[in-house]
Amino acid sequence: MATGTNLPAGLVRQFSNVIDRDQLSQAYIFAGAAGAGKVPLAMWIAKRLFCTNLQAGQPCNACGECLRIDTGNNPDVLTVAPEGQSIKAEAIRGLKEEMGKSSVEGHRRIFIIQDADRMTVSAANSLLKFFEEPLPGMIIILTTTAKNRLLPTVLSRAQIVQFPPPAWQATVDALSAAGVSGSLAPLIARLTSDVAAGVTLAGDEDFNNRLASVKKLVQLLASGDGLAFPFIQTDLMKQVSDKNDQRQVLRLLALIYAEAMRRSTGAPAQLLKNDAAVDQLASKSLRQLSDGLDAILTATVQLEGNVAFQANCEQLVLKLLQRAPELTK
Repeated sequence: MATGTNLPAGLVRQFSNVIDRDQLSQAYIFAGAAGAGKVPLAMWIAKRLFCTNLQAGQPCNACGECLRIDTGNNPDVLTVAPEGQSIKAEAIRGLKEEMGKSSVEGHRRIFIIQDADRMTVSAANSLLKFFEEPLPGMIIILTTTAKNRLLPTVLSRAQIVQFPPPAWQATVDALSAAGVSGSLAPLIARLTSDVAAGVTLAGDEDFNNRLASVKKLVQLLASGDGLAFPFIQTDLMKQVSDKNDQRQVLRLLALIYAEAMRRSTGAPAQLLKNDAAVDQLASKSLRQLSDGLDAILTATVQLEGNVAFQANCEQLVLKLLQRAPELTK
């Protein structure tokens, strides 16, 4: 697995000093937005520990050990990532079997669990023994974009490292340079700061259909059209197949309402420029838009509380259709 180029320089310096002082903890949670450099830093740590030709304290990225880590062929550096929508207990059981073994080629073993918030409850519970009784020389790094979804017992037993988000405009520029359209790049950069993931998203037919459906819903809401309510069942529900899709729908709605608030205050458009529905939404009062955004955020919380998505959206639409008193902008 290649480390990529988006290493957070400040955290690299911090961990370089920690390694030099031999003060690495045995468990870390790397938390932050997609594309913030969580996995690249985890792989950098592995290289920093195994590299046989350090250059000014940095991995050389060319020796046999660095190359084996890049290609996933170092038996002492093991990675688990979601298969489909989750990390299941079987994957963690396999990791635990490896945790019970001694280092193959040295005195360190590193285990990296990507998107750890997507572990099933049984998978997360099966990891607790490691956190309670870590073995010498073993380091586990969990990466997550939503640390609040991790078990409290896991959070309390690991050192949390919060990654700063990449600059939004830099992500927009990188997406544009990679061929994403100028109209779509700013919006996608709000959904993910991972450029590769953003390029994939831009070309994904399901995502584009989902976005078109959300924009149609916004058009109905902006005009106060009661057809927004049946639209949930007749159209929007057809665009979601799992909880991640549902989260994305609410995230898109929140971004559009926030963008409408920006335009309502006279700020220049950032997302979905020249979109008539967003312009129409921006003509509403700040009070209406603020209340609408609050309602969307509440619906997002309810979704994580396992409220049925259709019922959640229908309740949300009813709130968004309610006309608040017109206020001076």
